[in-house]
Amino acid sequence: MSIRRKIRKAMIKRKMRLPAWCMTDRERVIRKIAAGVPSDGIVIDLGAYVGEISKEFAYYAKKVYAFEPHPEIFKRLQENTRTRSNIECVQAAVSEEDGVCTLFSDPEPDETKLTQGSSIMLGKSNLSYENSFEVKTISLPDFIRSLDEDVALIKMDIEGMEYRIINSLIESGVMTKVGMVYVEDHCDRIPDLSIQRDATLSRIENEGLSDRFNFDWP
Repeated sequence: MSIRRKIRKAMIKRKMRLPAWCMTDRERVIRKIAAGVPSDGIVIDLGAYVGEISKEFAYYAKKVYAFEPHPEIFKRLQENTRTRSNIECVQAAVSEEDGVCTLFSDPEPDETKLTQGSSIMLGKSNLSYENSFEVKTISLPDFIRSLDEDVALIKMDIEGMEYRIINSLIESGVMTKVGMVYVEDHCDRIPDLSIQRDATLSRIENEGLSDRFNFDWP
């Protein structure tokens, strides 16, 4: 193992922030995006998982709202972000309305690992649908309105719900309160999601919002 990898491994184990020379290319891109958030800005991290990206945003933003619906992952998210007073963890999935839904998840491989890719969408090719939980849902447009402040950035990694949520943001009119939306697309894992994507991209263009969405989240 190289010295760089040893140092990186030791820093991660101690939950230390990595210097640029010790980061992966993906991590550098994420840091660059985070560094563009103004110091008085608000970030909403949808699909926060265990909070590493939320913590990166928290170095720059005034406030980060980290959404994670999976109950076990949420516990790890709280633990990993407890020293960051400007991160607020929200145990919920985002949807078009407040309520309750079923979150599907693969069984945990072992006690030291946490599954990734849980979804409230049916038909994901990389999900076995062996486990499920009832989870709270929050309307993202209503949540944004409740803040009484503009949102500098939304990071959206919500396993197939991205285009439904984007349409709800546009339909509700709250995009006037949102600066930038970074989206991870899941068309490669969900049949027919590309139909939603194409319709949504056309809508974004017709609404003159193309410069407010980036679908290349690393």
